[in-house]
Amino acid sequence: MTADRGRTIESVQLTLSRLMRASASRATFARQAAAAGGVDLKQPSYDLLRVLIETGPIPMGELARRSQMDVGMATRQVAGLAEEGLVSRSPDPSDRRVTLVEPTAAGRTTTEALRRVRTRHLQSALDGWSAEDLRTLDTLLGRFLDDTFATPFQPE
Repeated sequence: MTADRGRTIESVQLTLSRLMRASASRATFARQAAAAGGVDLKQPSYDLLRVLIETGPIPMGELARRSQMDVGMATRQVAGLAEEGLVSRSPDPSDRRVTLVEPTAAGRTTTEALRRVRTRHLQSALDGWSAEDLRTLDTLLGRFLDDTFATPFQPE
């Protein structure tokens, strides 16, 4: 690896760290929730609801996998969401041992309010970007995720 490529990869790592910290920031999420009319939802619950809205009813294990959470954490989050009336749980008709989770109308409304706030923020932040730059960012981010998930970690 050339020195320049090594410096660039290090810069990418640092930028990704900043992005991940910003994305996981409770303070940032709280400001988004406030802007969405005081939505009472935490980031992990929002992530689960987004997956459920994208996929429709799915088993708990599949929901955890798609949300990048362990099953225990996903189960606790879903229990809280069910208590709040944002998701429903029901037995899978094809295998009654499996519980399917799906968003309720209230869950969809809450998630959509947050999604609109986040979308408006991103639109404002990227307002000065050309359509070509936005397409390039979208393409490269997708490629980056595909490549990083497909690449195994190498031991020291």
